[in-house]
Amino acid sequence: MRDEHGVGVTYNKAWRAKELAVDDVRGSNEESYALLPSYLYMLKLANPGTITRVCKDEEKRFKYMFIAFGASLDGWKHCRPVIVVDGTFLKTKCGGTLYAACVKDGNNQIFLLAFGIGDSENDNAWIWFFTRLKEAIGDRENLCIVSDRHKSIKNAIEQVYPGVYHGVCLYHLKQNLRTKFRGLHVHAIFETASRVYSAQEYYSVMAELQKISPEMTSYLLEAKPEKWA
Repeated sequence: MRDEHGVGVTYNKAWRAKELAVDDVRGSNEESYALLPSYLYMLKLANPGTITRVCKDEEKRFKYMFIAFGASLDGWKHCRPVIVVDGTFLKTKCGGTLYAACVKDGNNQIFLLAFGIGDSENDNAWIWFFTRLKEAIGDRENLCIVSDRHKSIKNAIEQVYPGVYHGVCLYHLKQNLRTKFRGLHVHAIFETASRVYSAQEYYSVMAELQKISPEMTSYLLEAKPEKWA
């Protein structure tokens, strides 16, 4: 406004004007949520085999949503039985969390299996998401689920997928090590311990790590090596 029109405006006024413009183009958040059932209905008509679910709270307001495209469900049959799940917060007026379940296809590329929206990463939300996921994909032999160490994911997997192997994502675990043990340059030793193929090699590497940082070694043992090594 200043450069093109010579008009000075405060940050707050510019922000409010931008919000009004977005509402004019896209509609309000409230209007969008009201249209969600119609959108999901048309989505299933245009994509045969697609599964959608919406959950409302006691006041009939939006609470959870789940979507698995028909093409994703067909492709799942030809992907490795390893599902990676995670959640990330949404930067919108209404907030919330986006949940995603992905796999790798035969070309070693990321393949979206299903996604959903909820209030936060809590036990109820993750249990609802995994329940809908299980309804959509069914059971599969040698299924494995990989995630970070979020307690709600762990609790939901134990309830919805009892007996299914739950692995810990090495990337997230390594990021945790960098945050908790700053200044220690031993992450390469951790990666070596996670990738060796014999118990003898594993114990040898962990003994080396124990000499350098007993605290980090204890943390990794608490993370249960059978989930990451």
